[in-house]
Amino acid sequence: MGCSKNSKNFRISILGLELIIGTVFFGCLMCLVNSYTGYREFMKELEDVYGTVTEQFAWTASTYVNGDSINKWIENGIDEEWHETNDKLVAITESAELVYVYTTIISPDYKSRTYIFDTVNSKEKNSKIIEFGTIQSLEKKDDYYIGKLRDVIEKGITYSMFSYKKTGGHVTSAVPVYDSKGNVCAIMSVVKPMHEVKAYRRKFIRAVISYAIILTALFITIYALILYFGIIRPVVFITYETSHFAEHHGELSGILKKIHNRDELGTLAHSVEKMSTDMNRYITDLTHATAEKERLGAELNVATQIQAEMLPRVFPPFENHPEVELFASMEPAKEVGGDFYDFYMIDDDHFAIVVGDVSGKGVPAALFMVITKTLLKDTAAHELDPAKIFMHVNNLLCEGNESGLFVTCWMGIITLSTGELKFANAGHTPPLILHQNKIEYLTTKPNLMLAGMDGVPYVCHQISLDKNDRIFVYTDGVTEATNADEELYGEERLLAVMKTTTGLSSREILTAVKNDINAFVKDSPQFDDITMLEMAYKGRADEDRN
Repeated sequence: MGCSKNSKNFRISILGLELIIGTVFFGCLMCLVNSYTGYREFMKELEDVYGTVTEQFAWTASTYVNGDSINKWIENGIDEEWHETNDKLVAITESAELVYVYTTIISPDYKSRTYIFDTVNSKEKNSKIIEFGTIQSLEKKDDYYIGKLRDVIEKGITYSMFSYKKTGGHVTSAVPVYDSKGNVCAIMSVVKPMHEVKAYRRKFIRAVISYAIILTALFITIYALILYFGIIRPVVFITYETSHFAEHHGELSGILKKIHNRDELGTLAHSVEKMSTDMNRYITDLTHATAEKERLGAELNVATQIQAEMLPRVFPPFENHPEVELFASMEPAKEVGGDFYDFYMIDDDHFAIVVGDVSGKGVPAALFMVITKTLLKDTAAHELDPAKIFMHVNNLLCEGNESGLFVTCWMGIITLSTGELKFANAGHTPPLILHQNKIEYLTTKPNLMLAGMDGVPYVCHQISLDKNDRIFVYTDGVTEATNADEELYGEERLLAVMKTTTGLSSREILTAVKNDINAFVKDSPQFDDITMLEMAYKGRADEDRN
């Protein structure tokens, strides 16, 4: 397939259109934001200029008014001085092209004001002069406006307020009028039209929009070209090549040769080419590895089945020996495990139970388990003391133990006719025993695990079981079961659930314990083999007849 023919299809790309449309959108957005920001700064500067000029006119007009005469005019009426002052205010109104110039006295409660002077520009045909002494209510004014009046009267602070209309707008500036003692006795207000604002604003907007459109279009064009040749085109080539790679079993079309970027996209293109070479080799290796894995899986399945068949699975175990009720289970964490249990009649009056846990997991532990289980059973055939059995098996396991594996183990041998239980503990977890209507751990000082050291002595312990006494032996996979919060199941929880199993059969007890473990760990994975054996001593066979 030729690259030149296919490359024509790469010029139209959804990704490219999205990126270019995004560039246009953000370019226009940037244009609007900059234009709006510029317009705000323009209006702020314009207002500063108009406010300063208008305040200067207001200060000039305030010098025409004699503050000491205001109270005299209020009490006695206007006189020649008032007319002279009014003429000056009219003159500044006309010459400065102001709209209004007016002087007012604010009532102490700021609810009304009294006009002293009021002039109106002759060009304002629709406005009338407010006569001297006219009182105007301020109760409809908002708090902001009243606050500005307070600032002038009480603090001598000037203010300028702007009002905009379609025709332009105006600015009102107010300054204090002082008497000879320096007290504020009135407010001089000047209103100046802002006819120029409309023209200035139109001219500014036109200029800003024109320049913004030109610069934005230039920016978008340059950026789109850079975006296309620097990003979009290489991405489209890489996308096409990866699709070709998937559809043609790891083969490439060669179009990545056109990418000469020295950035991450160039690195990605070279990585795709290298991936093609590596993938073909990996596919070959994976085919062999998969076949080998399937073979090993099949062998592990066989090993799992063999291990399961090696453990006793017939319950109840001995129908001709009703003295014993027993049930056991083993759940490996992997396909095969290192835990084991065993039980068997040594002779007509002695019954052995064994639970062990080999260090490690998987096939090595399983093989070591088979050896240990076989040695224990063979040795018990001619020895009734669990401690001596452990001593003999330990010495055998230590021979040639180059793998360094070891076994924790608990073994008990019950004399069925008397209920005497002899047991030894090789580093194993203590079992639970129901004896004299009390459930507790059968705690003794454990000896060293098997295969740990040659020639280690082991101690045999003894206890007499009464009718219906029970013993529960398990591996540490039970108490060390872990939930999602890294909490251990623990011995206290095991003891608590065992206290609730009074009256249950051995099978039901193991089911209750397993259900409680599952409820504790929930969906957390099983890290260790879980093995349990529960046995009840039912007494001598002839006790019921007697």
